[in-house]
Amino acid sequence: MIYPKSKEEVVQEFRIQSLQEATMRVIARKGIAGATMQDIADEAGVAKGTIYLYFRDRDELVEKTFENAITELHRRVDLALDTDAPLEQRLRDSLRQAIDFFRDNGQFFRLYIAQRFPEGTPQQQAKQKRHCDQYKSRMLKLAAVFEEAMNRGEIRRVDPYRLALFFAEGTNAIIVERVMEQDPPPADADVELIVSSILNGVRIQRSDI
Repeated sequence: MIYPKSKEEVVQEFRIQSLQEATMRVIARKGIAGATMQDIADEAGVAKGTIYLYFRDRDELVEKTFENAITELHRRVDLALDTDAPLEQRLRDSLRQAIDFFRDNGQFFRLYIAQRFPEGTPQQQAKQKRHCDQYKSRMLKLAAVFEEAMNRGEIRRVDPYRLALFFAEGTNAIIVERVMEQDPPPADADVELIVSSILNGVRIQRSDI
C-alpha cells in the first residue's frame, strides 16, 4: 500500500529540489570549483544553514544533484530503449530523449562534464571510478540492445560493446556541440545523422547473406 506523503515530506522534497536547481544554476555560471555553499544559498533564497539540514557538505549537494539529474536522463532513455520496436526506432527515440533532456536542462551540462571528467584529487578520482562504473553499465545495456538486434537479423554481427561505445560517444559529441551552439540544427537532423551513420555501416548487405 502506498501512503500519501505528509506535509513535512512534501516540503522537504520541494526544498531539496529547489536547492539542487540552484546548485545547477550557480555551477552553470561559476563552474564546479567556484560554486560555494553561500552562492547556492543566495541563489536559492535561503540561509546557508538551511542547506546543512539536507546535505552534509557542498560535495554531497553536488553529487546528489548530479545523481538526481542523471537518473532522470537514464529513465527517459531507457523508456525508449526498453520496447519491442525495431532497432532503428529505438535508437531514434532514445537519441531524441537525450537531446531533449539537455535542451531542457542546459544548466546541467556543465555539472555533467565536471562530474564525468573531474580533476585529479584522490576524492575526485574516487568519484571518477563510480562514474566510470556507471558509464560501463550503460554501455553494457546498450550493447545488449545491439546484440538483440543482431540475433533478430536486423544488423550484421559485430562487437556489440564497441558498437555501443561508437554510438554513445558520437551522441555525446553531438550533444556537446548542440549545447554550445547558439542556433543548433533541428534535433531530427542530428538524430538522422547519428542513426543513419551507425545503421548504414552495420545493416546486413546481400553479400553478407
